Amino acid sequence: LHVALRVSCVEALVAVEDEKQHKAMEDLFAQKALIEEHFLLIVQANKGDVERATNFATLYHRSLTNWLDHEVTKLAADVRSQVLQEMPDPQKSSERAFQQSFAARSWRDVLEYVLDTNAYLEKSYLTVFHQRKRAYVGSAQSRVEKRVLGAYHLLAEVIGQWARRENTSSPRVGLGVDVVKGLAASGTQRSVRDLKDYITTHAEQVPTNADTAEAHRQLAERLPATADFQIADPALFTETLQARITDFSESPEIRQRLAEKLDRALREQSVQAWSLIRGCSEHCPLCGSKCDLVGEHARHHCSHHLFPAFHGWMDRNTGLPSFNHCLGCETREGTYECKDGVWRKLEDYLRSDYPNWLPFVNRDDRDGLAERDVQYLRAAWVNCREPLLEYFSPMADECPESWVEDYYEPTRALTKADLQAAKDTIRRLRNHTWAPSND
Repeated sequence: LHVALRVSCVEALVAVEDEKQHKAMEDLFAQKALIEEHFLLIVQANKGDVERATNFATLYHRSLTNWLDHEVTKLAADVRSQVLQEMPDPQKSSERAFQQSFAARSWRDVLEYVLDTNAYLEKSYLTVFHQRKRAYVGSAQSRVEKRVLGAYHLLAEVIGQWARRENTSSPRVGLGVDVVKGLAASGTQRSVRDLKDYITTHAEQVPTNADTAEAHRQLAERLPATADFQIADPALFTETLQARITDFSESPEIRQRLAEKLDRALREQSVQAWSLIRGCSEHCPLCGSKCDLVGEHARHHCSHHLFPAFHGWMDRNTGLPSFNHCLGCETREGTYECKDGVWRKLEDYLRSDYPNWLPFVNRDDRDGLAERDVQYLRAAWVNCREPLLEYFSPMADECPESWVEDYYEPTRALTKADLQAAKDTIRRLRNHTWAPSND
């Protein structure tokens, strides 16, 4: 088992490193393509204002999409924060899972909880995450889209203001104008640097409110790195640049990128958040229930012990299911075989083989909560025993008649057919293909 765990850990670490290396190589190739594209434009120095404006617009758009990606990451992190406020630690998520399964008498949830507690906890978490996403993401996504598109519109407006200023200070002379290269070089020459300086200065002087200030700041910070090309005709350059920026803002590309990036970022954030609330991997040595303590801890404890039968424990001779609750008198007074072969009382058994589970009974466990849990467990066994007996075969079918009389629900009790549905759900959760419905 230890070898298998080590191999699994090494494989996981290798996979993470391979993914990092792949991402780094993608970034390097993307930067290489940008540099090649830019140097090609420098070499082609005889290009006119139309081509230069088109290239500048493309680079600016690419830079602004990086801002969009940053906004999407922030939004996904906000969703994760909202979820963690509702489920801030493993102990609370475990309590929530027990309440919405055993305490709520939701027998299908009980069956999934018993088959794989971790998978059921993840299902509970994903459901909360999906609900929060559905309630929060729609309006937040619209706000991000509005901010980004607003920046594009503002950029087109600022470019127009620069062109009007340049046309006023340097009126056109002559009638012979090349429609591709613009006016022949004459008088004061303008360059891309002049436009960049104007955008930066405009961002420092003009904004009158927080939203406008943020848009101007992003436009100034996201100015693409380009050579300082000469602009022969500011009007032609501006007209082309505005047209390309408008094309980008009106195309479905931005909205599609926002939706795709947000979906991917939310999946990544959900995985990160789940790793924070997954909790301890230790299980009770008497019943197999999961430790639900949060963070680093030297002592293990679980708030809700189950009958050992729920984890398939039975008498090795008769096959009868074990209904000894961990906090019951019979359990405390019994003797247990230690790893050294000696039979000892409960406290001595735990001290010998499982010292991290001491003290086994806390003050909170003695105030009637254990007895209430026993009632939940009896009701759950009565109504889930058919699929559980099928799953834990050859466990014998044994259930006190008094339990059946008190708890059996003939219209809601599970059958063997429910086992396959629960196993399918657990399998999809383990394969990370399960998602809550939109109903």
